[in-house]
Amino acid sequence: MNERLAYLIMIVSVPILWVLTIRVTGFPSFLMPPPDMVADILWTEREILLFHTRITIIEALSGYAVANVIAIALSVSFLYLPWFEALAIPWTVIIKNVPFVTIASILIIILGDTPLPKIIIVILITFFPILANVTKGLKSADSVLLDRMQTLDSSQWEIFTKVRWPSALPYYIAAHEIAFTGSIIGAVVAEWLFARQGLGYLIVQSMSQYRADRVWAVTIVASALAVGAYLLVRLIERYLFRWQVEDLT
Repeated sequence: MNERLAYLIMIVSVPILWVLTIRVTGFPSFLMPPPDMVADILWTEREILLFHTRITIIEALSGYAVANVIAIALSVSFLYLPWFEALAIPWTVIIKNVPFVTIASILIIILGDTPLPKIIIVILITFFPILANVTKGLKSADSVLLDRMQTLDSSQWEIFTKVRWPSALPYYIAAHEIAFTGSIIGAVVAEWLFARQGLGYLIVQSMSQYRADRVWAVTIVASALAVGAYLLVRLIERYLFRWQVEDLT
């Protein structure tokens, strides 16, 4: 099936399944508002939603950019300093598996109610998939090509840019499919834990006011951001590896 058609079917199916769920379960509108009510909230409160969406996007992109820099720097250092990889991996595993609620509490105590704790949470959520994929990709370079480059007396920079990084690029793009969407989710979760701005804060505020219609509206906005991030990565992937598609055709 064509991918565009599949997404179109999904978009059309969501409100249909939504209405059917309401009719089957019999939930009142204050618990599960119908699509038209949520659509009305999306329009009438669009300025509030846009303001908080902008805050979430800034936090997600800021944390994600830093996570990319850290992950790539560590992956490259692992390639040329194996002892450093052996030393750093246990730390990365610990950081990845510590509950983020605990880390968030520590960060808010130390740094206060600023954007920095939320950005750090996004970094911690997103950097590990990038680190793992780029590290694997750099080490997956064709040994024959590496030997040929060394035979030609190529510099380490030439070997890295012409062999190792092209080999790691598919892994790096694949990591974005997980990590980029995770940056949006991470920002919302961080705001939900501690914030006065952003989509996560808006969810908490709406829940305290028993505004299920606004909670659903914010959920739709956050989901749209995550799906949009995924589709953007797929678009970039198709552009970078368009030669593969041309070969297949």
